[in-house]
Amino acid sequence: MEPLLMAGFQCNELNEVLSRLNFQLHYIDQYDQNKIPINCALCLIDLRKDNTINEINYLVRELDPRVHIIVLINKSQLDIADITTFIAQYAWDFCTSPIDPERLEKCLGHGIGLSKLKQQHHVPQLEFTGKETENAVYQSDVMQQLFRQVERVAPTDIPVLIRGESGTGKELVATKLHQLSSRKDGPFITVNCGAMAAGLIQSDLFGHEKGAFTGATSTRKGKIALANGGTLFLDEIGDLPAELQVNLLRFLQEGLYDSVGGGTPQSADVRILAATHVDLESAIDQGDFRLDLYYRLNGITINTPRLKERRDDIIGLANRFIRVYSNEYGLVTKPLSQTACHALLNYPWPGNVRELINRVRRAVVLCDTPQISAQNLELANIEKKRHIALSLKTLKDNAEKQALQQAMLIADGQVELAASYLDISRATFYRLMDKHDLQLI
Repeated sequence: MEPLLMAGFQCNELNEVLSRLNFQLHYIDQYDQNKIPINCALCLIDLRKDNTINEINYLVRELDPRVHIIVLINKSQLDIADITTFIAQYAWDFCTSPIDPERLEKCLGHGIGLSKLKQQHHVPQLEFTGKETENAVYQSDVMQQLFRQVERVAPTDIPVLIRGESGTGKELVATKLHQLSSRKDGPFITVNCGAMAAGLIQSDLFGHEKGAFTGATSTRKGKIALANGGTLFLDEIGDLPAELQVNLLRFLQEGLYDSVGGGTPQSADVRILAATHVDLESAIDQGDFRLDLYYRLNGITINTPRLKERRDDIIGLANRFIRVYSNEYGLVTKPLSQTACHALLNYPWPGNVRELINRVRRAVVLCDTPQISAQNLELANIEKKRHIALSLKTLKDNAEKQALQQAMLIADGQVELAASYLDISRATFYRLMDKHDLQLI
């Protein structure tokens, strides 16, 4: 039987479909590596209860990126920004209620087919590689500036706060800072502050002694101790609970911490990197984040730009991911069509690079033509809407320009009179003349 992870709002309407497809179901409500089968390739997430989205966000960040996610939603939820962003960033596909068994079966079948391909081919890692590759892919000025900043900051031990939207590569920047530092031979330990179970955060970060609490059958080192001599990356630091913020602040100030149940302060030589997509200044104003901790973490700030701010990189990144996933699935590498390139460059990318990866991965697998099209990237309808919008804008601009010219002719070059014909102010008339590069007659 094929293992299938189930998360979110559980329902019985899918049991018949899932049993017919011979799936072994594993229900999970939080990330627990011990509950997830090693060979699991699919996760079915039911978001039809709106209040589950935050918990699910934490869950999927911890899942192996090779696990394909299929999302179930109500049609009305397509108007909810958090839901559509989640789908763009993480989902392989989605189905809307009422759930069509044939559609769901097709989605799950594609996922199983891909998992078999993965078992036959080595899975490459998507991460920063050599200088030559970086320069070839990252052509935008903002990314070149980011790399220069990383190279300057990396050799120091100054704490770095990496800020940016989800999917912009904050963890990759942290990895690069570690690789270019004097600590590169030491451990690089990542802590997702938003994904840890509330009751276990203290133990996970600082460690615990045997007998410190029920279930503590042995002494366990925390992430800080494991990072000794290397780098500790605190991802989603804005989600760290208030009681942990105090303990972390003490460690940053004194280099000392107490394990749970321990009576003697311990020390560790660790460089701290932190990342967040949260507006920490607003969190401070609302009392959710400590100002003194913010100052300790914010030695230097590095901002990861949104993908729509670095359009010079989009085609290079898309081609790179095409090569990666074509190799991963043992498929022929296909080029992007002209319409696909046009669609990629004009799409707003709310899910940033993570969404680009998802769209390209689906296109690589589903493309049955010599070139990858905008339709394969699921951007064809978006491109049509853009053309309609552009056409309307062009018509409006042309009509506006003609009206200005006619008014000037009728008014014999008298601006105030021409403006009165159009029922606009003199200042607006001058602004529109300048907009359309028209000269007074």
